[in-house]
Amino acid sequence: MSKTMADELRGNGNLFQEPTGPALLAAAGAGRDWPNSRGIFCAESRKFFIWVNEEDHMRIISMEEGGDIESIFKRWCKGIETIKKLLEAQGSGYQFDKHFGYIHTCPSNLGTGLRASAMILLPKLSDALTPHQLEDFAKRFGVQARGGNGEHTPAGPGGKWDISNYQRIGFSEVELVQKMINGVEALIGVEQLLEKGTDIKTAMGQHADLLEETGGFPKWTTHKCLVRKVMDEPMYKRLSTLKTSKGFTLD
Repeated sequence: MSKTMADELRGNGNLFQEPTGPALLAAAGAGRDWPNSRGIFCAESRKFFIWVNEEDHMRIISMEEGGDIESIFKRWCKGIETIKKLLEAQGSGYQFDKHFGYIHTCPSNLGTGLRASAMILLPKLSDALTPHQLEDFAKRFGVQARGGNGEHTPAGPGGKWDISNYQRIGFSEVELVQKMINGVEALIGVEQLLEKGTDIKTAMGQHADLLEETGGFPKWTTHKCLVRKVMDEPMYKRLSTLKTSKGFTLD
């Protein structure tokens, strides 16, 4: 693959990133012998992809612009079944456990292994809430919000967020896709209220309690982290004014 094509695919989110730096994947050895034995299958339509040996042995992806989720899901199901038959014909197959479901590199993907996501713009919400608050707000609707550079990062250009189902296990694939749809609709509904001039507290309704969690010296009775053993209030006040390169604070 040429660098030009790799840059194009990676820019469109169709090609995985090289695991570098102190990131978890790199620290776990996911980048050993890079890029040997890594690659992707890319359909001519650019709507179906298979990532090989990025994190899992295989990651099967169906995507397209627009909101035709039924079409995307049907294409994904067809791909899953087609590959399953090809593997079984060779005496292999997906790694599956009757209790845990499909086995993946990351334990959070046990079960269906399905992450259904949609990229949406939430500029008003992004301005009104911190990244942590928006992530917690999304969880109230059963979805996970990922920022412009992945998990636990601020919004992308224009307030862009990647919204996906939070669970992988305990529900069917259809139920998880529906959870994503419901979560996206709920967040867009709040964004539309803000566009009409509704204040953030009213727009968030019963979830406005998240606005009260704006930081301050922690009440250690609700925390189990080791920081509680070394941090006192003067230390907190000194460190709480600092920001990381991604814009996050101690809160």
